[in-house]
Amino acid sequence: MPFEAAYRLQNFTRAAEELHYSQATVSRRIAELEADLGVTLFERHRYDVVPTPDAEVLAASVRLALGEISRTTDLLRRRTDASSMTIFSDLSLATSLVAPVLGDFQRANPELKIRMLSSFEPIETTREDFDVGLQYWRSGPNPYEVVPIGDDSVYPVCSPTFADRLPAELSAADLRELPLLHVAYDNKDWIDWSQFLESFGTDSPSRTDGMTFSSYQVCLDVAERGEGVALGWARSVQPRIDAGLLVALTDLTMPQPDVINAYLPKNRPTPPHVRDFITLLTGRLRPGPVHSPGQSGGHRRS
Repeated sequence: MPFEAAYRLQNFTRAAEELHYSQATVSRRIAELEADLGVTLFERHRYDVVPTPDAEVLAASVRLALGEISRTTDLLRRRTDASSMTIFSDLSLATSLVAPVLGDFQRANPELKIRMLSSFEPIETTREDFDVGLQYWRSGPNPYEVVPIGDDSVYPVCSPTFADRLPAELSAADLRELPLLHVAYDNKDWIDWSQFLESFGTDSPSRTDGMTFSSYQVCLDVAERGEGVALGWARSVQPRIDAGLLVALTDLTMPQPDVINAYLPKNRPTPPHVRDFITLLTGRLRPGPVHSPGQSGGHRRS
């Protein structure tokens, strides 16, 4: 573009050399642009040109446009690159579902360049480009093909030492009197204590002074330290239960069918390796029903 080159080099002759135009062609194109806009873009001197304030305004827009074009061409190149795969995942699923299988998948596909993005941001609102997205629930209308790949369930968890201080049997009504740890996400559905307790015919928590977190993982970290009771998602909390860091406090569980979803862009074909990756995840998620607390190391005292 003659204007961009002339602005950057501040010399019509060097701009012409860079663009493989004649100096007269560059000068004429700039004059035509000035006439069309009704402004003077350059002060002409014997050996160079100086951009005017109007040229500075135009140059800012041109830089933005060229930057967007560059990003778009990079995006199109990635979309046609069959040797790469970008995964965009909910942070909890990235930890509990993707991380355990990613190494094996890479070894099975050594030529594949894998890029992993994890975020609390809903897929429906992200501007990231990806080949496959993974998320709990559907947060609203979206331009993706959404494929349910797994169930989950929710139940109360706490540290073993915290559980040892409580009666052996607890009802939903008993839970509402305990120090409860809450998770609150903006623009994302999340099973909270009110929904959980109401599903068992119990009113919302009677205590309003419990701690609230914007991160589910941090909430579980605090539960491990004996600060209260959190709602654990079976698939993501199981490793902590297996390690003895948390226990399922009761047999009360709230099933969540088809809550784990894969997102595929509709504006391009899905590569075979992406379909293979979804098949791998689905096989990991659907060997059988999600474990209930009693099946997954729930706390038991004699």
